[in-house]
Amino acid sequence: MTTYQDIQNLSNDEYTALWNKLREARESQLNSEYGWLSLRSIDWLSDNATITIDGFPGQWTQQGNTVIYTPEPGKDVVNHGEVLTEPKEITVDITADVNVEDFDYEGVRAQLIKRISSSRTFAVRQRDPNSITRQRFAGIPHFKPDKRWVVPARYVPLPQWENVETSAVLGDLSHNETAIGDLYVEVDGKEHRIVVLQGHNDDSAWIKIDGKTGKKVYLDNRQNTKDYGFILLRDATSGKETYGGGRALHLDFTDPDGITYLDFNQTGNLPCAFTYFCTCPFAPEENNFDFAITAGEKTPTIIDTPAE
Repeated sequence: MTTYQDIQNLSNDEYTALWNKLREARESQLNSEYGWLSLRSIDWLSDNATITIDGFPGQWTQQGNTVIYTPEPGKDVVNHGEVLTEPKEITVDITADVNVEDFDYEGVRAQLIKRISSSRTFAVRQRDPNSITRQRFAGIPHFKPDKRWVVPARYVPLPQWENVETSAVLGDLSHNETAIGDLYVEVDGKEHRIVVLQGHNDDSAWIKIDGKTGKKVYLDNRQNTKDYGFILLRDATSGKETYGGGRALHLDFTDPDGITYLDFNQTGNLPCAFTYFCTCPFAPEENNFDFAITAGEKTPTIIDTPAE
């Protein structure tokens, strides 16, 4: 694992080359075929109501914690590699952030999700490799990389994980995040505590089989994330040079004891900084800092149309 001293031993040119390599990988992932920039819509379901979605065949009906997708005859909508020929009933009982199921039709993917809200819970968001946001993507604005923003850090895991409720980009939503530890960083000679959250997984259909009933049980979007965590933070640049809801940093926890630094130059925008069709969490209160972190990504231009 790279150490703080390893980074400090790099020349400025060597560090910039490393930063450019990571930036290219970041932009490639963001703009991947079904990445965040492929989002083109989000449609919320209402209990005891049926809706259709522009650009995707079939009907969606919510009945409490159950959603029924009814395919349109003659349209080959694929789920788990098979064309649907009859309605698919999906029940998600947990109150959590769940990426439920993917449905594919002629290259467009409709992802059923569940979120936490007193007024709406299920939504369908479409991912289109030909979205206008992908087509017009011209890179992410950023501060010039500066080794000054690679700071000493030490990680202290929590003996028991804790629930942290955060607000969301959509005001009636909230997110139940999980604090897994604290990262102590030194900035300009002063130590600051940063709450580290359990990582997220954007894939759909994480399930287990109930041993008693034999039924499929959907799991939240924290599955398969034991080796990484993430940080949501706001600082004096938030809402000015950088996105107002905060920015994020991801941490590799393959060797938690080996974490010796935090590179603020890798601070990235949340997906909702690029598109209106996300449900991003905002930074928890504990991670609001009064100093300016003039490193990492700046606010991008949103190209798509606001969601209703």
